[in-house]
Amino acid sequence: MAHSSAARTNLTSACVRIHHDEVLGEGHFRTAYAGTYIGGNRNNQEAVCKCFKNQYHVLESYFFQSDFKCLDKAIQYAEDWNEICESDETILVTRGDVHTIGATKYLVEPLIRNFTKFTSNNGWISDSQGWQGEAMEAFTHYTYHRSGGNLIVCDLQGRYKYNRFNKSKSRFELTDVAVCSRRALYGPTDLGEKGIDSFFHGHVCNQFCNINGHWARPKRTRQWFPVSSSTSMMRSSQAHALSLNNRSTFSPAYDGILEEDSDGDY
Repeated sequence: MAHSSAARTNLTSACVRIHHDEVLGEGHFRTAYAGTYIGGNRNNQEAVCKCFKNQYHVLESYFFQSDFKCLDKAIQYAEDWNEICESDETILVTRGDVHTIGATKYLVEPLIRNFTKFTSNNGWISDSQGWQGEAMEAFTHYTYHRSGGNLIVCDLQGRYKYNRFNKSKSRFELTDVAVCSRRALYGPTDLGEKGIDSFFHGHVCNQFCNINGHWARPKRTRQWFPVSSSTSMMRSSQAHALSLNNRSTFSPAYDGILEEDSDGDY
């Protein structure tokens, strides 16, 4: 999916200089450093370089694999969305590459300035983003409909890049998306059927929904998780609780849920 028209990539820039004295943000597991591309199409452009903290290096391979699986699925549905939306509502999903420098692996991708969060994966939906937030909600609804109700692409964060010279080239640029699926196949940020249910419990269809006919949505829903703008992660030992057949809800003190703040405003 790295060569997709809906993917925002490093292009031909294979090298980066990492500025360890400039931390762009820090989450529970990872730190995001500023970087500068060296050579290639993005020469001298800004990059963000994300690495796991020392105590979490053991998670690198699993998390990177899960990240790319989520991103490739999101890119697939962004391609479909871009076929039906207006030209200034298209979506690019950022998909970086892993660079190994010394003993540390960094996920390197183009920097996003003026970063904002539109939705989370636990049912939280921003109420302060106007039509842009509505469009992002609708995209998540669209992924449910397009997948036959099997998943949603959620945890939408990034920016709307407005082109004042050519409005038709304006677009959404997203990063670090999550996927919630019926079978919880997309790593620790996949909150399964209950993640899908929680999104639709808070989602009210808007002007961007149903644009090419009626879109399916669950009939009866419930909020299963504490609502938070942070990304929620489920311990693998608790994955059984994500099925709708299990009627457990999750409290803030529930020890199977971890909260990961955004790595920063990038």
